[in-house]
Amino acid sequence: MSNLTAAVREKVIGKILCGEFLPGDKLPAERDFALENSISRITVRRAFAELESAGIIVRKRPSGTYVADTFRAHSRELESIGLVTSLPHEFSGRFVESVSRVCESEDILLALGIPQDDKASSQAEIACRMASRGVKNIIVWGAEKSGNEPFFERLRILGVNMVFFDQTIPGDFADFVGLDNAAAVKTLCRAAINDGCEELIFINFSDLAIDSNFERETAFAEYTAQQNISGTIHRCKRYMSSEEKKEFLQTLALDRNRKCGIIGVNGQVIKRLFAENPRNCALYCIDHLPELSDLNTLCYAQPIADMAACAVEMLKNQCRKGTGWQRSICRFTGELVR
Repeated sequence: MSNLTAAVREKVIGKILCGEFLPGDKLPAERDFALENSISRITVRRAFAELESAGIIVRKRPSGTYVADTFRAHSRELESIGLVTSLPHEFSGRFVESVSRVCESEDILLALGIPQDDKASSQAEIACRMASRGVKNIIVWGAEKSGNEPFFERLRILGVNMVFFDQTIPGDFADFVGLDNAAAVKTLCRAAINDGCEELIFINFSDLAIDSNFERETAFAEYTAQQNISGTIHRCKRYMSSEEKKEFLQTLALDRNRKCGIIGVNGQVIKRLFAENPRNCALYCIDHLPELSDLNTLCYAQPIADMAACAVEMLKNQCRKGTGWQRSICRFTGELVR
């Protein structure tokens, strides 16, 4: 492939990734593209032929050439994986470690991408760099729900296999591996009732928009309403000063005469709010953090190793299925750990 042909190919790919050419859009005619970029029509024709061969564009004679608008899978052997994750913490660290072990056991090269901030836009930039350097299989631990879903859809059009893990649920362009959040919340609620709790409080983050937290909060509201259990939902900021934390705890208005079960949307909520057990209260959360043992917290531990292995297997399946791939979702249940 000549340098000029490669340049044309990369230019078209760049325009697709940035959204200038959307799935299904009609591309300029070869002659117009050649005139616009001061290159020969032969060069454009060669570049378009390579893009068509890769499934990125589709030629529909006599109407013209279009950006592909179907989600197909990259069908070569799984040799490398790009893992785009959030800032390191105990839970994400265990997931990265588990994926790394699976890749090592199967002789798969793992490229790790961690943004400087927990922003979806930063994760998209990393995924773009990985794809531009030939990484065709990516696992994404979405940092937040955002407007970047169209970008990942375009990445799929370019033939990048993707699996999203845990926090954000993608559209039909990628597989998803996550926890059965409804089952997890119901299990914690039942445990609290069995422990003698007469009132349940669910605490979520107010400044973190992710699907998993939304599912957990919704499951709590539905379960307590169905079972006619006294349940309230409170939301706090992820990062609070000592004074803000004190004020938030006061808003919980804990009834000292009734045993209360406090359920955190995850382990980080409990860790950041409580230095000791509130009187006549029991603490529960999703995720198992060893440092919560001092608080005697009952945790719903996720099977991280199994989930990581499933994510890798899903990428393998995408490679096997190629054009026959269809999106799948795999949900896991965990276990209670005191």
